[in-house]
Amino acid sequence: MNKGGARQGLLLLTILAGVVGFKSLATASEIGQPWKEAQKGAKYVGAETCASCHDDVVKRHRLSTHYGTMGPGKSGELKADMKEAACESCHGPGSLHAEEGNPKLITKTSPEACFSCHADQRAKFNLQFHHPVIEGRVSCADCHEIHAPVTTMSGRASLQRPNETCFKCHKEFKGPYVFEHEPLRENCQVCHEPHGGVYEKLLVASPDSLCLRCHWEQATNTTQGTLGGVGHGRRTGANYEIGEGEECIDHHKAVHGSNEYKTFNR
Repeated sequence: MNKGGARQGLLLLTILAGVVGFKSLATASEIGQPWKEAQKGAKYVGAETCASCHDDVVKRHRLSTHYGTMGPGKSGELKADMKEAACESCHGPGSLHAEEGNPKLITKTSPEACFSCHADQRAKFNLQFHHPVIEGRVSCADCHEIHAPVTTMSGRASLQRPNETCFKCHKEFKGPYVFEHEPLRENCQVCHEPHGGVYEKLLVASPDSLCLRCHWEQATNTTQGTLGGVGHGRRTGANYEIGEGEECIDHHKAVHGSNEYKTFNR
């Protein structure tokens, strides 16, 4: 092959890569800006126009966490004199939808409308273990009431009591149990990452490491090791150590609660 031609080809590929890279940077810079027009020809019409059909949603939204987060004057593209542009801050310019009433003409819906600001959650949904939001089997709105006036203590978009949100799908873990595992009473998120993670069952850590966050009283250099204040004894002449062939869950299978054993054996 002609060396001069090869060099020219390589130079052309380098230039093309630079152009593509520049375009990627421009796209990345738009993350967190849901007011970018994705629907060609659509214009902003203001929340009062939205309220002509969605009055109940608009009223509730004005008392929500999201209201005021983005709105008139909050970006370089929404003018400060644009009256009540809050709906379109997330859903994009709504003139075409308002004219025809076609829901397909809403510029952005869940989850893309949410990911415009919550890019960190998009990343979690792309991890190996995740709730199937990207796949379209679950929606952000299945767990979060995006327009609701009630907020969580952290100020995030309203959940019902967090556990009750989980129990809408995971009814088998709700109980009541005779012996209740305390983290279940407190919050499912003590043990589980609700969006996505690197551990099976959306755990926040590897199974044994997770147990030891609370049950840390493990003595590996004494005759009688303890976990959770209970002696676990010796095994084959050596101190019992978590992770050597067996896991906590191998013995304590009913981790959410049990009607038989206070040690959650089953």
